[in-house]
Amino acid sequence: MLQTPIGQFLHFVRTNRTASAIIATTAFTMMGQGVISPVLPLIARGYGVSLFMVGVTVAVFGLGRFFVNVPTGVLADRYGRRFVLLVGLLFVVASGLLMVVMDSFLALLAFRFLSGIGTAMYITGVMIILADISTQANRARYISLQQGSIILGSGIGPVIGGYAAELWGFRSTFYLMSALSIIGLAVAFFRMPETSRSPGEVKGRDTLPEKGEDVAPAQKGSGFLSVLTNRNMVAVGMYFFMVVFTRNGTRASILPLVGDVQAGLGPGQIGLAFTLMMMINFALVVPSAYLSDKLGRKRMMLPGGVVSALGLVLFVFSTDFPTYLLAAVVSGIGTGIVGPSPMAFVADIAPPGTRGLTIGVFRSYGDLGGIVGPVLLGWMVDISTFGWALNTNAVLVVGSALAVMLVAREVSSAPRREPG
Repeated sequence: MLQTPIGQFLHFVRTNRTASAIIATTAFTMMGQGVISPVLPLIARGYGVSLFMVGVTVAVFGLGRFFVNVPTGVLADRYGRRFVLLVGLLFVVASGLLMVVMDSFLALLAFRFLSGIGTAMYITGVMIILADISTQANRARYISLQQGSIILGSGIGPVIGGYAAELWGFRSTFYLMSALSIIGLAVAFFRMPETSRSPGEVKGRDTLPEKGEDVAPAQKGSGFLSVLTNRNMVAVGMYFFMVVFTRNGTRASILPLVGDVQAGLGPGQIGLAFTLMMMINFALVVPSAYLSDKLGRKRMMLPGGVVSALGLVLFVFSTDFPTYLLAAVVSGIGTGIVGPSPMAFVADIAPPGTRGLTIGVFRSYGDLGGIVGPVLLGWMVDISTFGWALNTNAVLVVGSALAVMLVAREVSSAPRREPG
């Protein structure tokens, strides 16, 4: 099995210190975020706020991330990747501990904002590390380490949080979030190395047995404006905008309420559906990454967007647990097909000296979607129905995928013949 590309990749994960640290830290940290996802909209509703304000509760997390992505990238280029990700994890731990003692809706907003800041710093730092130690020939598979760990943690977390809320009350989820975040911080502190030098200079680097020139022919300038206005960045950035728009606006904000109000489900059933969705996504992330490296990034984005949109439409017709689960399965397949392709595409065009800046700008597109999505879709539900919000989301997802196919230019060397 070791002679196959996937076999080589799995061997690399088992034996590489950086890979194992990323997987463990990310899984624990995102599991902490996941335990509160099925109950957060219900907690917000418990303060007597409108669905619009429930959307704000989700959006404020993205707002915190949006403000720090680019500064984090610049800090990572200047002071190192390890520094920014450890500071970010400290913020995540602090936000969880503060949520345990909060007593108002405004406090909930403030602590979710702090959690967004910390999560952005951590994820941006790790994404830059992965860009440091990869080439265009294997980048999607490296990035799938992070994405798979996010999916694993976010997938296990909701079912734990849902049933914990039923057994011990909503506040118990904040204790769980804090404990899991502390474990993630400890793993990162003792295991995560610094990789701020170029890939060939990282001492003791343990790489996949592949070669590829790590150049960015489509992006000659390295300043903020050149990154921001690059047509590839705009097209794929808007696609990522819709990915996070959907994740925060529909999955984190609307779907728990669809399950509660429309399908008559309890927190445990909603958490189970979320976990199933994420586990399907997790099962597909490495195959999707392999196809992205072999066939090219763009070829994964359109089918992934179409299947994701179909899942959103199916939620419109979810009136019981089986139909809700079916919609969750289709949604999980769609996001699994997309996989790490958008992030790998942007890492391909990032000039080696300013990877932090480029990845920070890209992540800002996503977090802007995370701000707009829950507020806009929550407002749509307030003035119309769940169906209008979900169908609108589906149309926008397909439109962004078509824009990538028409506008963006593939710059990776895929499709190629794999070495060995």
